[in-house]
Amino acid sequence: MPHPDWEDLSDFFDPDEFATTAILTRDGAVVGEVLGVFDDPSQVASLGDYEHDHQSPRFTCPEVAVAGVQAGDVAEIEGKTFDVMKGPQRDGTGLASLILAEPNVIYNAGL
Repeated sequence: MPHPDWEDLSDFFDPDEFATTAILTRDGAVVGEVLGVFDDPSQVASLGDYEHDHQSPRFTCPEVAVAGVQAGDVAEIEGKTFDVMKGPQRDGTGLASLILAEPNVIYNAGL
């Protein structure tokens, strides 16, 4: 049985819409280029009366695209370089978030 259209996230990760590319490297070698959504830590996300404020930048993308990413890898997103703080944080829906940090900056990311 085919998946409903809303389960196809390829439109959501379209660079002409919401997505941007993260170039992931390990020890200077490119390990992947991934389309996803970069979450700017300076913005507060809100849903109704609920506001969620986190201090660390995050990159959300399809889980399969970052299965081999590990803490210590480096992500270049929108011309900025970030350290990957831990392996992909899977959400159970096929998406995963990479918790990032600017080099030499300490965040309280609730880790």
